[in-house]
Amino acid sequence: MQKKNALSQEYAVKVRAIIAKHDRLIALFNMEIGEVRPGRAVVYMSVGEQHINSAKVCHGGTIFSLADVAFALACNSHGALALAVDMSISFLRPVSVGERITATCVEKHRGRKLGSYHIEVTNGSEQVVALLKATAFVTDQTLEESTDFSSRQNGG
Repeated sequence: MQKKNALSQEYAVKVRAIIAKHDRLIALFNMEIGEVRPGRAVVYMSVGEQHINSAKVCHGGTIFSLADVAFALACNSHGALALAVDMSISFLRPVSVGERITATCVEKHRGRKLGSYHIEVTNGSEQVVALLKATAFVTDQTLEESTDFSSRQNGG
């Protein structure tokens, strides 16, 4: 069991490096990847003026994006390429400029083809600002040998 855990953590470290290098949104939003373990990931960011909507609070898309990166790290952390099937979000509290927010994604179930995840986004006072539920489709490929899915249309 100890060898399997070490191998799982080795995959998680590799996945962290691949996603950190290739996911352009991480740099664009100045996100910081914290913890990545099999089935779990934590990502941080500070909310800047560029993240504010017309109501003068953090744009929901920014919060969703932070959670999505944590989800990508967690669902791919086992080494197999996993792709989002669905995500739903509930916004519970506004976030202002200057606040540091944290997305923590935890795997609730991992089957052969589907994984279920819960993501909690909190502010610096550890108040929950958003809750998300997500499902991932687990492919037969590894993340590093994944093909370019951008050319696929209508499931083709």
